[in-house]
Amino acid sequence: MAQPIRKKIQEEHPNLIKEEDIYTLLIDGGSLLYACFADGKTSSDGVHYGAIYQFLLQLRMQLSKKDFDYVYVFFDNEYSGYLRWEIYNEYKANRDKHYSDYGISEYMKQYNENLRNMQNYIFNKNKKKTEDKPKVVKEKNDYEKFVDENFARERDILCKYFNELFIRWYMDDIVEGDDLIAYYCQNKKPNEKVVIVTGDGDISQLLQDDICVYNLQLKKYVTNKTYKEHFGMPCENILIKKIFCGDVSDNISNISRLSETALFELIPEIAKRPITVEEVKERAQNLINERIESKKKPLLVHQNIVNGVANKGYDGDFYEINKKIIDLKHPLMTDTAKEEMDSMMYAPQDPEDRSFGNLYKMINEDNIEELMSETKFSSFFNIFKRLQEKELKLYRDSLI
Repeated sequence: MAQPIRKKIQEEHPNLIKEEDIYTLLIDGGSLLYACFADGKTSSDGVHYGAIYQFLLQLRMQLSKKDFDYVYVFFDNEYSGYLRWEIYNEYKANRDKHYSDYGISEYMKQYNENLRNMQNYIFNKNKKKTEDKPKVVKEKNDYEKFVDENFARERDILCKYFNELFIRWYMDDIVEGDDLIAYYCQNKKPNEKVVIVTGDGDISQLLQDDICVYNLQLKKYVTNKTYKEHFGMPCENILIKKIFCGDVSDNISNISRLSETALFELIPEIAKRPITVEEVKERAQNLINERIESKKKPLLVHQNIVNGVANKGYDGDFYEINKKIIDLKHPLMTDTAKEEMDSMMYAPQDPEDRSFGNLYKMINEDNIEELMSETKFSSFFNIFKRLQEKELKLYRDSLI
């Protein structure tokens, strides 16, 4: 009877009973899994599983540092990023992405693939630059090829394990994992503290007093207070820097002739306090005016900043487009993705057909050799039982 009475008091007198803090772990699944492929472990029959094992180790390490109430993992899908591509059709064009194939038949996908192959063949044969040349796709190294061959299989195995461990996971058809994480952070509870595990610098845009990032490159927790000591500027300026300087990895263009070094020289305040796009444009305009007054020709880079001239062609306003595709404070979501997220967040999970026994059987079927003995399995997953107990309590309370 205690729980209903407490709930009734809280509804009638919301300030009388203070909500306890909630601790949530959000995993950027794609970023973490990619990094985990550095582990080359293979089973006795030659099947790679090192990324699975390392991913579980990372989860275990995070759970050992904090008694989390919820754990979520978000992955990208084949066409994740489609919403950004609709805004800027050069998005990730350097990654062999074919967003135009989304939603069409397999026959048309194959037709498009054959057409691309023919275009590449003709282009490589002629070795001539034309306006109609195919996109130049960065050649993948051996590591990237190896990841491509194994990523989906190991991701899907992990998702089976997550179900048994009461770890929530989600992967949308076209919405990127970054946006799912950003949407969660936007809609979290006021008393909720969040840790995000990622190797993606963009996600640090979400830093605030109750949201921190475990940076996979630094192997450190980064907060809105400590970001500057690691990266040389306040976290509020991540967006500004990327709007002006672009992102080579995502094929997002910069202002023509503007490098990151040049941006910091133009407006040194970027290293000290939050700045705006308008401040940068105004600084560039002032320098143009000074040179004109001195009867000197204005620098082209300053004119490019004022006029929003990019290295690549933009169908619209450069600043507006870059802000839309970079700003995680305004995640790009579909209604379907929002509904899925809303239904998953904090919802009790039915424990039926979930068990460590099921997980142990899966581990052995998948030949994860480090975890196949009962002793090693029990020792490794013991820390996950705290999360299971919390989820079971949440489910039981929901039945009252």
